[in-house]
Amino acid sequence: MIVHLDGQLVRAEDARVSPFDRAFMFGDGVYEGLRAVGGVVAGLGPHAERMRAGLSEARIEGFDPERLGELSAALLRANGLADAFLYWQVSRGCAPVQGAGTAELRARAPRSGALRPTVFGFATPLPAVSTYRTPRARTARVCEDTRWLRGHLKSISLMGGVIAAYEAQEDGADEPILVRDGLVSEGVATNVLVASGGRVSTPPIGQGRILAGVTRRLLLESGSGIVERPIGLEELRRADEVMLIGTATMVASVVRLDGRPVGGGEPGPQATRLLRLLVESLERDAAPSPSRA
Repeated sequence: MIVHLDGQLVRAEDARVSPFDRAFMFGDGVYEGLRAVGGVVAGLGPHAERMRAGLSEARIEGFDPERLGELSAALLRANGLADAFLYWQVSRGCAPVQGAGTAELRARAPRSGALRPTVFGFATPLPAVSTYRTPRARTARVCEDTRWLRGHLKSISLMGGVIAAYEAQEDGADEPILVRDGLVSEGVATNVLVASGGRVSTPPIGQGRILAGVTRRLLLESGSGIVERPIGLEELRRADEVMLIGTATMVASVVRLDGRPVGGGEPGPQATRLLRLLVESLERDAAPSPSRA
């Protein structure tokens, strides 16, 4: 595997990051997960926009998310990939080690612009989106959402989600669905959709409790009819269908929740419809245009 590290394409086994990098010491960075469709990054604009907002809020300087397109294209070429998942991470960087003391190496808020960000990216193969015809069946467990309150920020500090994933796994479920104050938040790497009585709903992104997913945005803009509104725990449990959506996940159906069947216990018609819409949206977004010719 060839990875990108600070402007260089190198073999993964040769990539070196300082143990004093703030990603390693503090989880101090932001990331994006993107999907390449036929060699073109789908949803590039929204991904770059979200990373830009995250870097700004985190006060991380020195990387322009507009470069994600060119950097991703180079990474895909280096690995001979056309359909792939791309991961990009930008940390605040590393303080100079020579002569540094604890105050410098463990500074909570280094002076603005004092550090050069560390930029890392890799790509792994994914099936072509045209092969996605049936939603994948998943099981889920409801977990209390005890993560921090900046859920809208795609931070590499993911311990809250990791613990929830272990809780679900220990209960025999594939995925956790997070609930806070009786309201559905999201999955740990996905947004949540609920279908009841022919209507599909998803929690709103207001108040920073959930991430503004790019797949979620693509579906909302594709004429899917999805409604944004608060979803209570009991509505989740009574739903005809529960779905998880994300860049790598696409559209997955939760067929069992807390050990009980959801609907008929198999992927339902809304999940199938939305998967078809998503495939069409991704293919359209990645289609050649005059600007790419």
